[in-house]
Amino acid sequence: MSIKSILKKIIGKRKIYKYRYCKKISNCQNKNIINELIISKVYNSYSSLLSNVNLSDSLSNFFYSIDVNKTYYYDNAVIDNLMIDYKNILDKSLEDYKKEINKLNHENDLFKREIDLLNGLDILIDREIKLTTHDDIIKSLKGIKNRKADSFKDALQRILFFNQILWQTNHTLNGLGRLDLILDSYYKKDLKEKKISKERVKELIKDFLLTLHRDYYFKSAALAGDTGQIIILGGIDKNNKYFCNDLTYLFIEILEELKIPDPKVLLRVSKKMPKDLMELSLKCILTGIGCPLFANDDIIISKLIDFGYDKEDAYNYGTAACWEPYIPGKSFDQSNMESISFMEPLSKLLENESLSDIKNFDILIKEYYKYMNDYLKEFKDNIDNRKYAKDAILSLMNDNCILSVKDISEGGAKYNNYGFTGVGLSNSVNSLLTIDKYVFKEKKYSFVEFNNIRKNNYENNDTVLKCIKNEEIRYGVDNKDVIELSNNIINEASNYFKDKVNPLGGKYKFGLSAPSYIMSSKDFPASFDGRKNGEPFGVHISSDKANGYTELVSFASQLDYGDNRFNGNVVDFFVTPNFIKDNFDKFVDFLMISIKKGFF
Repeated sequence: MSIKSILKKIIGKRKIYKYRYCKKISNCQNKNIINELIISKVYNSYSSLLSNVNLSDSLSNFFYSIDVNKTYYYDNAVIDNLMIDYKNILDKSLEDYKKEINKLNHENDLFKREIDLLNGLDILIDREIKLTTHDDIIKSLKGIKNRKADSFKDALQRILFFNQILWQTNHTLNGLGRLDLILDSYYKKDLKEKKISKERVKELIKDFLLTLHRDYYFKSAALAGDTGQIIILGGIDKNNKYFCNDLTYLFIEILEELKIPDPKVLLRVSKKMPKDLMELSLKCILTGIGCPLFANDDIIISKLIDFGYDKEDAYNYGTAACWEPYIPGKSFDQSNMESISFMEPLSKLLENESLSDIKNFDILIKEYYKYMNDYLKEFKDNIDNRKYAKDAILSLMNDNCILSVKDISEGGAKYNNYGFTGVGLSNSVNSLLTIDKYVFKEKKYSFVEFNNIRKNNYENNDTVLKCIKNEEIRYGVDNKDVIELSNNIINEASNYFKDKVNPLGGKYKFGLSAPSYIMSSKDFPASFDGRKNGEPFGVHISSDKANGYTELVSFASQLDYGDNRFNGNVVDFFVTPNFIKDNFDKFVDFLMISIKKGFF
């Protein structure tokens, strides 16, 4: 069967087959992978699904099996891009969860969905036990039913069991939480009681990571290996001390050795962190696997508290797949619902206004903000109409849902915030600066003439295009006018959302980086920053100038991430391995200084 006919079949059965599989198949030429990606059946009962998934035992230290041909059916958008609080599932058994559920009214829909789920988990455990021949795995699987996790290996198996459930039920971009902190007590206990050696711990972690890496094509989003399986390490604790341990180092050392692109590590950093941990991280980055990524606790935690997260929760933050912070096990927060396009209002202004009436930069900015507010209103209205499916799994794993007797989709979580990423800020800033220079200051062109050059995609105007692109004063440069304009635009968006409440009673938050800088610009017209029709927007917080890394970090550290502007602010730059190798100590110092400088 051709790829085209497969897609036609899938799209024609929209309620049964999922769009994300269509997207993967359309980008894939391997027939074996295509066959794996086609869902053969979708179930509307967890117990039915988990009774019928095909299981395959592995030769590894763990049992982990995902049937990519079967999934759970949801009638609305699936809540994803979250990490459950794996500490809870290590501390609780299915019996504990059943006791909590049985306190509910047995006629309640939430009760019925949770019982169906727990029955399904029981069935799956029994099926997995029959299939495996490993005594220690059998013990671990049985333990999920009636006791807490009791050893390091047992804890890893339990994490894998619940992780496989999330993937099996169509949840994507599943983070794994603060594993060095969560596993610390099991690690220390087993070492103290001589039940395990450090060599065995390393072997188990390696197998754990390789197990998660299996099925990576099925798990991937936009790119192969882009699974959202984020492991959080390190971080400032509530006593304002930096936490790290043997496991922090081990996870990074093993990823450096394995050189796999997924799972990824995000290291929570601080000026208080040990320098040798940064040195190890840089060695891992040198492999080219793209991690560890760095989240700056010295900036982030205070922003979370200011926004309204409880202090204890803020110190325990994790991140979504695009590095937006939220609270595992307590948040519904959908942090990457859509991208705010800072270019959209400027484009509409250029289409709809009489440009000859715009006589100076102040008038232009006022008009831009007017269009921005109209755009954000429409943007918010569309978001507020989104409906999420009821979700027994995430409701069970969220601290507040059972207590409030509310599904997570109905506002049962402690935090119910809506989050947006941001795209095109650099293009907007550069476009406005270009207009100001060429039209208002130097008067090289009338606004109408200059706009016609842009609308014609700079055809026969290569000299103009080159001049624009070579402007020294650009986004990413440590220049007070650029920083002021950037922050003024950010503040305008912030003020629009500041006092508004979403349909679940939460707030709105946004950030200045987005993975959509290519997709959202494909059909977008040329812009005054020298971007031609359909070319990508600027990447995250970055510079299109060949200026130094220190200047970019200085620029990024002066952007305003306060109030509701903390939803992911990624500073992005490329550096060759040889450059780092030749300047290793200096690059470590650069990263440590950058933390103090205040990148997000």
